[in-house]
Amino acid sequence: MPRAIDLFCGCGGLSLGFQNAGFQIVHAFDNWDKAVNIYNTNFNDHEAEILDVYNLTTEYLNTFRPDVIIGGPPCQDYSSAGHQDETRGRANLTIRFAELVCESGVQWFVMENVDRIEKSQTLPKAIAMFRDAGYGLTRVV
Repeated sequence: MPRAIDLFCGCGGLSLGFQNAGFQIVHAFDNWDKAVNIYNTNFNDHEAEILDVYNLTTEYLNTFRPDVIIGGPPCQDYSSAGHQDETRGRANLTIRFAELVCESGVQWFVMENVDRIEKSQTLPKAIAMFRDAGYGLTRVV
């Protein structure tokens, strides 16, 4: 059973889908305490941790021995429901997701986001990072 870590886990929707598909979720992270509390109520076989991904090291991440990293970096800077302003700071979390994936050396990753990320300046940077690290990419919108 492939081992997965969920970054930006929220209340656990992506984790649930992967768990139902046969993955073992071994740990999850989010910076929003209320979402993490709900996540930990929803799952009892692993823990979600309140942690800013800028404080997450690949050394700590790799202690969970993940095969795959899943996550949906915050979309407010891209979303039609948000301000569509990448200078607000959350767009950089997409880059941090890419850094953690690339530095961890996991076999696979799945990144989920809104369709408007396609028009961002951030996505091409993340794609370049993934490719430079040797990942093949499949994009579905």
